[in-house]
Amino acid sequence: MNYNLSGRTVIITGITDSSSLALVIAKECKQLGANLICTGLGKTEFHKNLSEAGLSFLERTYSDFTKTVKSELGDDAITYPLDVTIQANIDAFADFLQSNKIKIHSFLHSIAMDKTIRQGKVKPIMTISREEFMDAMNVSAFSLLALTQSLYQRNLLVEGGSIVALSYLGAEKVVSHPYKNIGVAKSALERLVKEMAMELGKEKQIQVNAIRFSPYRASKAGSAIDGLEQAENSCEELSPLGNAKAKDLAEEVAYLFRPGNRITGEIRHVDGGYHIRG
Repeated sequence: MNYNLSGRTVIITGITDSSSLALVIAKECKQLGANLICTGLGKTEFHKNLSEAGLSFLERTYSDFTKTVKSELGDDAITYPLDVTIQANIDAFADFLQSNKIKIHSFLHSIAMDKTIRQGKVKPIMTISREEFMDAMNVSAFSLLALTQSLYQRNLLVEGGSIVALSYLGAEKVVSHPYKNIGVAKSALERLVKEMAMELGKEKQIQVNAIRFSPYRASKAGSAIDGLEQAENSCEELSPLGNAKAKDLAEEVAYLFRPGNRITGEIRHVDGGYHIRG
């Protein structure tokens, strides 16, 4: 079995800072020889009518992203500003790849957003607005399909490639800490994975899988969820193997990215076995 990713091009979404799970995964892929294309939220020509504060946020976010990528992954990692809520931006990214004759062997979907989480507090599901629900669904679930469609339509996805989306146990169960609205979006993400696995597998032998990882507080997203520290401690205590590490997740993603596998449509668990508990 070939675990070498040399000569293969991988898109990594979702890097925000040095503690991002996506960055740990990117490092693992780079170590195995992959060429990296990293996307991050930033100001683009497609952002219209934003306030000065909004534009400043996008500029600052993208600056932090590029500094992290270059310092952690090297100057050869390609960076690109991508807002997955704007279809024109997604298509421009795909056009950029096409114009540079870059084919994609694998990509990591590590994008999620939930406006119902503020200052660590999670709104009860019965108070969530239509807009909040749809925003979370758009960014956390539909973006997987939108990005894949844009790449597929331009024939940029290599036959036999692999797509991996990051999920969480809260997509299936009411977990001990509040996950609520984002959990519903992750459920949709996992359902998309299965449908896409069937269609892309039949047409181009492309594998599509999702991975549910352990509670993880080190990232910005994890630190924003109230009660996640207790969930981390609980997972460490109750899981047969204890809490999984970021390195465990990175190795599993790289395993799914390797050429020649026959794994698709799966919702895999990298959580020390926590999911088997009642």
